[in-house]
Formats: sequence, structure tokens, C-alpha cells
Amino acid sequence: MIRHAIPPSRFFSQTPNDLIRHPRLNGAAVRLLQWALSLPEESRETLQSIGEKMPEGRIALRRARQQLEAEGYVHTRRTQSPETGRWTTRVLVSNVPLRDPAEIEAAFAAPGGSIPTAGAPSVRAVGASPKGENREEQNTSHPEPAADEPLVARAAAALHRLGRREARLTLGVAEAARLAPLAARWLAHGASELELRTALSRGLPSAVHSPAGFIARRLRDKLPAPRADRDPAAPAAPLPECPDCGDPLPPGRPTGPCTPCAGAAPAAPPVAPSDGPRGAALARAGIVRQRPRVRPRVAAD
Repeated sequence: MIRHAIPPSRFFSQTPNDLIRHPRLNGAAVRLLQWALSLPEESRETLQSIGEKMPEGRIALRRARQQLEAEGYVHTRRTQSPETGRWTTRVLVSNVPLRDPAEIEAAFAAPGGSIPTAGAPSVRAVGASPKGENREEQNTSHPEPAADEPLVARAAAALHRLGRREARLTLGVAEAARLAPLAARWLAHGASELELRTALSRGLPSAVHSPAGFIARRLRDKLPAPRADRDPAAPAAPLPECPDCGDPLPPGRPTGPCTPCAGAAPAAPPVAPSDGPRGAALARAGIVRQRPRVRPRVAAD
């Protein structure tokens, strides 16, 4: 058997081989459990709602849930509130079978419904990542310098408005705030918001799967060089003058004497217009010349 497997770069879940190769779980049971384990913690899905999206049918999914409960992968608890008397059903799904009552109760009591490690601690596999840890925002390989708060707020607003002009670059409020220090460096270097928006939205691919990552990469790679600061209230630079007479020099001549002081020949006078017909008279003359000539009629004797 030849295996061809490409590891996914994002949106994937890890499933133990013992669960995939379980001899007493059919395919519907394994898929139902994998679907439930792949959901985020804030998801409102239930085993019943997941089963409605699967094509196996109600009877097959009912049998699959019974298998998972018998093998210790699914546990159900019904509790009644002492204040309101309302009954609540809680369902626990686990990627490992739980049979010890103490382990089951600890899993129900864990914050967020996370599953505690069963048994003694073992050495973590090479390349694995601790469950629940996200170190994306803790990456210090590119530390960002501190920027002025007004510039950061202005940059965050510009990034948030970027999605209105280009839907592929839509950012959430938290993403725009996280990328605002990078965009503030553009403004600090003298770039305008139009230049920032053009640099981020020009030449986009057909699909942008991660707008935040795409924008962060462009903000780092396309950062312009700092421009010379200029006070808008400062007077304009004086025009160059002739060192002899003091008159302003014509454009394109930054130094040197002006043309009269340099002794250059004066420009040729304009050609005087001819005395011939001009304008409408010239047009009438052309029409008259193109008329056919009529010979004079000779009177009969």
C-alpha cells in the first residue's frame, strides 16, 4: 500500500490511532466522535445536531452513539438546579476512553470541559504542541517598536476601513488593533493613508485565506524608507537669483547669471504676419477659387 499524505497547515484536528483502528467502533461512530472533537469550545453543536448533518441516518447514528457510550468515549450527566429546579443535560466527549468514575468526574469538573490527562505523565512527542496553547502572538522574532498612540489609533481605523474597499482584506476589530503598530510605522515614515491602502490592496491573489497574516507580511516587507520631515507652516525655499542683477533665474537653471547678464544673444523677434487675407477672408477666397468659371454669354448680332 502506497501512502500519499500532505499535512494540513491549518484547521486540522489530531485523532489517536487507537480510535481510528478501534475494532468495535464502526465508521459512523468514529466520524461522529471526530466531528465533535474538532469543534471549538464555544460551539453550540450537540451530537444530535451533528448527526443531522451526516448522511448515515438516524438509526445508524443512534447505534454509533451507543457504541461510543459503551466504549467510554461519550458520557452524559443530568443535573437539577437547586434554585430553579431546572434540569440540564451535559455531554462529555473524549478522545480517550474514560472508565474510572474519578476520571469522569474530573473531566466534567474541568474548566471549559477540557479533558485531563489520564494516568501518569509521559514524555511529549517530538513536534507536538501543548493542547490549548497558542503562541502566535508571543512570537518575538520581529519585535515591533513602540509607536505614538494617535498614530496607532489612526492606523487601526485605516486597517478597519480597508475591508470596505476590498472584501478580501476584511479584518476584525481585534486583528486591526493587533496590526495597528505595524501600520503606524508607515505613517511615522511619512506615508499617507492612500499609499498604505494602495500598497496593501494592489496585486491581490484570487483568494486570501488569512487576511491578517497577508496584511502583516506586506506591512513588514513593503515598509517605505523614512522621509524628511517638513513643517507645513515653514516658508517655501527661495528661488535662485542672479548673482549680478538679483533677478530670479528661469526654471532649470539653479545657479549662474541670468541671460542678459551672461551676454547671450537676444531671442529672434517674432515673424510679422503677412498682409494676405486671414481668418474668414481666407476661407471665402478659397471657396471662390474652387467655383467653376462661367464663360460670358456672347450677344447675338
